[in-house]
Amino acid sequence: MGARTSNIILLLLCCFSAFAQVGKMTEQEREQQRRFIRQDTLPVVVEALPDEVNTHFSEYCGQLLSDSTFLFTSMRANVDEDIEHLFETSWYCDIYESRLLPNGDYAPAEALPAIINTFKTFNSNFCFNEKRDLLIYSRCTRNMYGELRCTLWQSQRKGQSWSKPKKLPSTINAEGATTLHPHIVDGDDHDVLYFVSDRKQGVGGLDIWYSIHKDGHFQAPVNVGGSINSEGNEVTPFYDRQKGVLYFSSDEHLGIGDYDIFYCPGALNRWGEVSNMGVPFNSGYNDFYFNLNADGKSGYLSSNRPHDGMDDADTCCNDLFQFHWMLPIDTMATPPVDTPDIHEKIASTLPIILYFQNDQPDPRSVSDTTVTEYPDLYAQYMSDNALYVRETGRGLTDAERKTAEQEMRKFLRDSVATGYERLQKLTQYLHEALAAGEAVEITISGYASPLHNSDYNRHLSSRRIYSLLNYLRKTENGFFIPYLDKKKSGLIIHLDPQGAVQRSFATQETRETVYGVQAAKDRKIIITGGTTNKQ
Repeated sequence: MGARTSNIILLLLCCFSAFAQVGKMTEQEREQQRRFIRQDTLPVVVEALPDEVNTHFSEYCGQLLSDSTFLFTSMRANVDEDIEHLFETSWYCDIYESRLLPNGDYAPAEALPAIINTFKTFNSNFCFNEKRDLLIYSRCTRNMYGELRCTLWQSQRKGQSWSKPKKLPSTINAEGATTLHPHIVDGDDHDVLYFVSDRKQGVGGLDIWYSIHKDGHFQAPVNVGGSINSEGNEVTPFYDRQKGVLYFSSDEHLGIGDYDIFYCPGALNRWGEVSNMGVPFNSGYNDFYFNLNADGKSGYLSSNRPHDGMDDADTCCNDLFQFHWMLPIDTMATPPVDTPDIHEKIASTLPIILYFQNDQPDPRSVSDTTVTEYPDLYAQYMSDNALYVRETGRGLTDAERKTAEQEMRKFLRDSVATGYERLQKLTQYLHEALAAGEAVEITISGYASPLHNSDYNRHLSSRRIYSLLNYLRKTENGFFIPYLDKKKSGLIIHLDPQGAVQRSFATQETRETVYGVQAAKDRKIIITGGTTNKQ
């Protein structure tokens, strides 16, 4: 994790449609739009929370629970001195609990128990499930270079106490990456965990990702995509399940401050248009940690904007603000969300191309089948991405090497990772279609690079197809097994192991035949079809 990301994390710890985003603009056009956002003030009251919550340190991530419990995070110095001396002291970061009283005041805040707020880490941004018996939050520590690195942890409520926190698996806490800003969305048969990370294969900086949580397991995270994530930083996601809208903050999308709050209709990695929340949600300062209360027209955000007679220069730290709309909730216009039927959903994912490493799965085998599942092959491919980038440019001139490495990074990000993301979407839609009595017919074609003879390549192509079938058997709690075993009708799968593509390499160097982009594009399966109709 670089110093820039570490500084951004420290900033986050310390310190309705107003305007839709558009494509490339001149700086003059961007400034005109900024002026529009500043001038188009919405009928919303934003007020700083009282001293029972806000201190002269930093408060953020405020959340009001259904029983009027109010939780938030505060980063404070270990001594209570004048602000001039704060940077000479040590800091700690804990989660606190207050209560919203009937008269609108807040009870004095107390830190959560030491089992949650360990003194060894910055105990920071958090979320709860709907039952409020699962807490997910980030713990951050400094490495030997002074950079902050964050990971996600979970704790279960048992009666009136919390269990000893456990670190989320490496599926979520990727090695070498920072992971924070969790937000869990309860679903009917699975939950979705949105979070922020600078893990590999992102769009840029800190990105928003999601993971399907089902039967106690987190599936491989998926980037929410380039509609939301940018080359800058996207942070503090909050998803309104009732309206199907994601709220987040960004320092890259068109805004009026360093970080602005934005919203976008959609879900997972299918999104509409990103829009700026406008004034007074946003200011000329850092605005983030937006969330809504149960009523849908009030909530909280965090900002370092001046308030209550503060000097404009006194913006070192974040404070918590509460907001409420002055108009009926129906006037909180959000862009209409198209709801495509299952035919359109399946068609929108196809064709899907899934890629494989050389001679995978089961190298040097002549079997047509395998017990390996595609997600395991994908995970290994992604973990070896640095190897592919390095080897594809080995022995080339500096200019050629940079071009080859850039092409490989783009292939891994835009082709390998995107293919797996689309597979997860297709899996969800297939489940939805079959459960609704629709019939689905698809074809899975397998291919290999021309390194071996035709017979070997057909066996290899077949194994690649079976790795996908193995994934279908294991996913969705075995939902697809009766369809794959022909015990239930509705799913027709045609297997088409084509073998090798018909071409030759310009050179037999491993750099091209194994680690080159063209060779990587040859090793694949393609899913096509998707015709659906009532059985």
